[in-house]
Parts: sequence; C-alpha cells; structure tokens
Amino acid sequence: MVLNIIIYLFPILVNYISGGMFFNTAYRFSEAQAPELAITGAMAIWAISYSLASLVVGRFVTEKNAARLIVIAGGIICLCSLGFVIFPALYLQFLWAGLTGVGMAIYCTPFQVFMKTLGGNAASGVVYATAMYSASWSLGLACGPFVFGILKWQTGFYANAVIALLLSLGVVLVERCRRSPAAVPPAGAAAAAAGALRLEEVDYSRFRDYAWLGWVGAGIGTTTITIIRTLEPKLTLELGVSKFHSGMVLSLVSLVQVFWAFVWLRSKVWMYKAAPALLAGIAGVAGLLLYVKGNTLVTLYSASVLYGSFSSYFYFTLVFFSLVHPSKSAKYLSVNEALVGIAGITGAIGGGFLAQQTSLATTFVTCAAAVAVMTIHRVLVLAKKA
Repeated sequence: MVLNIIIYLFPILVNYISGGMFFNTAYRFSEAQAPELAITGAMAIWAISYSLASLVVGRFVTEKNAARLIVIAGGIICLCSLGFVIFPALYLQFLWAGLTGVGMAIYCTPFQVFMKTLGGNAASGVVYATAMYSASWSLGLACGPFVFGILKWQTGFYANAVIALLLSLGVVLVERCRRSPAAVPPAGAAAAAAGALRLEEVDYSRFRDYAWLGWVGAGIGTTTITIIRTLEPKLTLELGVSKFHSGMVLSLVSLVQVFWAFVWLRSKVWMYKAAPALLAGIAGVAGLLLYVKGNTLVTLYSASVLYGSFSSYFYFTLVFFSLVHPSKSAKYLSVNEALVGIAGITGAIGGGFLAQQTSLATTFVTCAAAVAVMTIHRVLVLAKKA
C-alpha cells in the first residue's frame, strides 16, 4: 500500500521538470522578442522527438523492463538539464528540448505500465491509478512554471538535473522494495483487500472500448493546451504582467487538474456519460475566450480555472479509456504518448504560425471553436451509446 502511494511522487518530479522547461524556453524567447514560431518552436521540437520515441518505446516496453527504462530516462533528462546551463545560447534550447523529449518518452509509457503493476488490474485499481496519476503529473506541471517564475533560470535547470537523478534512484529503491518478501502482504490481508475491492468493483467490460474517443478529445485538447503553454508568456508580457504572475497563471491550469483528479478518485461510470463531457467542453470554450479578454489578472486566473477544468476531463478520460482495457493497455498507452507528442507539434507549430500571421486573440478564438466542435462530437457519441 505504501508503494502504491510513493510511486506517484515520480510523475510529480518528471512533470515539474518538463513544466519548468516549457515555461522557461517560451519566456526566454518572448523576452528576446523572437518571432512567435521561435517561441513555440522549442515545444514543437520536444513534441516531435517525444512522439517518435514513444512509438519506438511502445514496441518493447514490458512489465519486466519498465523500471530499468525509467532509470535510463532519468539519466538522459539530467544531462539535458545541465546542457541548458552549460551551453545557454538562445537557439540551442531547441537541441536540449528535443533530447529532453526523448528522455520523457522513455519515461512516460514505462511508468504507466509500472504503475499498473503496483495498482493491480482490478477496475477499481484502474480508477485509482488514473486519478492518482492525473493528480501527480498535473501537480508537477503546476510546480514547474511557479518555481521557474521565482528562480533564476540557471538555478531552475540545476534543480531539474538533481531531481532527474533522484527520480532514477527512487525507482530503483521502489523496485527493490517491491521484490522484497516484506512487501508481500499476509494471505489474510490480501484476501481482505480483495474482498474490499470486489465490493466496489464495476464491470467495465460491459462498456464499449472508447480509447479512440479519448484520442480524439486529447488530440484537440493537447493542441489547445500547447498553444496556451507556449503563447501565454508572450500574452502576459504584452499585458505588462510580471514573470511571477505569468508562471502562476499557467500553474493554476494544472492545479485545477489536481483538484478534479482527487474529486474523481472514487469514480464509477461518469466517464461514459454525455453530461460531464458537455460541462467540461463549455468550461474549455469559456476559458479560452477569457484568455482573449485577459486584460486583468482576475480574468487570466479565471480563464485558467475554467480551462483547467476542461483539460482535467480530457486527460483523465484519455488515460482511463486506455488503462481499463484488459489486454491492450500497454499498446494504447504508447499511442496516448505518441498522440500527445503529435498534438504538441500541431499546437506549437500551428499556434505559432497562426499567431504570427494574425494575432494572439484570433489564435485563442480558433482554439475555442475547435474545442466546441470536439465537445459536440463526444456528447453525441456518448448520448447515442448510453
């Protein structure tokens, strides 16, 4: 049971690293008054390497080698974090972001496989794993921009390097503890735990395989959230908002995701219903439109609360619909990570190009329209199959 809690510290750490990197690269380019495509370019290169590496990793990751792959990923991320500081030229950020994407890909799918081996394959265990994973990586993403908004960026990357090493060491320790005889519960305790799970069990096999629906939602959702993460620093600089508040506005999106993940910790079947999809979509559209009107801090923070509620929905359902499948979860999870990478490419390049050719306002309104279309599609599918 202790291991089932400790393991979720790792998504906090690795997403703290990525959240800080995303914010800092976009902020440095924005400060240098670089073109919008350069501002979003670091995330685009990260996303390209991440998606390609995810497809490769998905072919050979297993429950047996997952921990070893996570340790390797920590080493790669550590070296890349040091690279940002040792070779700090503005456009060299593209190189380090791309290599960090490879490290993140080697981490993400193996971790989710590793996580499932600790949480069990029972349906209630899948809900717990989904909620805790969503909360932990969201908390990490929230902390990254917050800390980088306070520290000098060099200090932030030194901290990232240390944290990456701790991540590798921690997984080694968890794996050793799991294989220790002391980690195996007594037969009576195991039976009692199994009985408790059966009381709460939901037979998800009676529901359709909606992994594809999660992919559609997360494709649009990740595209729009990539645009927010890459262009929000420029938006706040144009408004005269301080670096601290710029980081906090981004952090709040992820903090709201944490809140909803804990609310959904004891979820049953709402993931298969149309009403939550509709409410989440409305929140997403409203949040994106509020960013356009972000002439005050109150408006910007309100936009983050609304959009964070939407992003928590599509990320939770993305992971749940993939993880709940009894035989295809590893394959589906690798598709998830590749999709996140591809959507990141689309959001970073497409958003940067659109903002450069038109305006930030037009870019965010276009995102709102895409979310509205996606929401209508999902509501119709779920309402029809209910």
